[in-house]
Amino acid sequence: MFRSFASPFFIATTVVATPTLILDTNDTIAGLGKVEGFTFPRLGGEAADRTVFGTYVDEGNGLALYHSDGSGFLDGLSNKSVDAAGNTLNGFGDFGISSNNHPMGVPVVAFVSTAADVDGVFLQLPTGVILQLASTAQVYEPANGTFYYLSEVSVAVSEDKRECYVAFAARAGSSWRGVLLATVPTDADSNDDVVLTTVVDTATPIPKGNVSVNFRCMSVPQTTPQGDVVFFGSNCGSSGSPMVEAQFNKLAFSGKNTRDSDILTKNRGSFRGATNVNPGIWRWGTDGSLAEVVNFETTIPGGQPGEAFVAFSDPGVSLDGTAAFVGLGNNGSYGVFKESRAKPLSLVAGRQTPMPGYENHTFQNIPNIPSVGPQGEVVFYGAATSEIAGIYAEDPITGALSSVITLDAQVEGQGLLYIGFGTQAYGNGLAAAYMVLEDTTCGIWNVPVTQTPPTELI
Repeated sequence: MFRSFASPFFIATTVVATPTLILDTNDTIAGLGKVEGFTFPRLGGEAADRTVFGTYVDEGNGLALYHSDGSGFLDGLSNKSVDAAGNTLNGFGDFGISSNNHPMGVPVVAFVSTAADVDGVFLQLPTGVILQLASTAQVYEPANGTFYYLSEVSVAVSEDKRECYVAFAARAGSSWRGVLLATVPTDADSNDDVVLTTVVDTATPIPKGNVSVNFRCMSVPQTTPQGDVVFFGSNCGSSGSPMVEAQFNKLAFSGKNTRDSDILTKNRGSFRGATNVNPGIWRWGTDGSLAEVVNFETTIPGGQPGEAFVAFSDPGVSLDGTAAFVGLGNNGSYGVFKESRAKPLSLVAGRQTPMPGYENHTFQNIPNIPSVGPQGEVVFYGAATSEIAGIYAEDPITGALSSVITLDAQVEGQGLLYIGFGTQAYGNGLAAAYMVLEDTTCGIWNVPVTQTPPTELI
């Protein structure tokens, strides 16, 4: 059984602070127009004072960057932004913001966009320079082909502040897939300053298991200031048509989620029902080492005797290198787990863990990749039912859980229909969330996080 952080005589309680509205669908952004919708937000900077999120209007989209010190919106990125080669950006996809600062005192932003009709991965430095790190016009020699897919970027500034690290997934040629790390000097001003390193690819053997196979599926790489890259990887369960697989995944459901959206099933198999071979979450180091954070042979902490993992979400990581993920065991154990180079794998919250503020309820569903704070504390969205759910935070010292905001809360004088909270959305006592109000207004709010120690019931 899963352990719980609270004894029957203690509960964790929190007075939920008032969320601060950043932007909602009643607002207009200069140069873009009236906002129609948003992506999940992310927080950046050592003070968590930058909130970045995608916004879109009828005629375009952009990345908005908000400064929580009172100065409001910064420039962000839009279809008026120009890269270092003089090309105008057009459209924005995956993005990330560093949780630590550039030497100029602010974080850096990495993102996928289109420039001169070519898709690419870009890095925006505080100087205003926008560098192209890789593009679909580029032949990548280790792949013996041209990139045709670039996604899932993450970014960090090195501990010595001399370099920026950007990790991303890529595909090239006829069958090559991989995870790359771009290393860029913090004072770079040209695309020529970019150095690409292959972290892992389809020629890399999976370092565990009785079957000798290479990686074929690799997703959502997360980089750290130490230069580590943490990612999900396996030998995919099928070589069938991507088109047929995609069609099946949109028809197949796991509970209330389609197979291609559920954070556990999407990394388990294929349209044939086959399972991944040697799946796991892996940690690569700048010395070239590759070790598991967790894999299919790992015994679940607090699970049934001998119980091992059968599925994992993609990981979230923190400044100190802690990796957190949602995992499922072969005997039904389920929850949020975390691991670092300094500490072994442990359970944060599971199906036997009481939900703060809700008597006799435990966590039954954790649908999004968790966020991890600078001390390795985990903040995540968890639910017991469709109505009993919210954002919960782990105390970095005691491990006790407290609620940040739940569906019972009132925001802007209204009830909540939905709370969206994902990875890299917590830092320095602040969480950033996408929320939908009762009148269907949707927007981005920052919510203070206050961990309160367990209080004895009287």
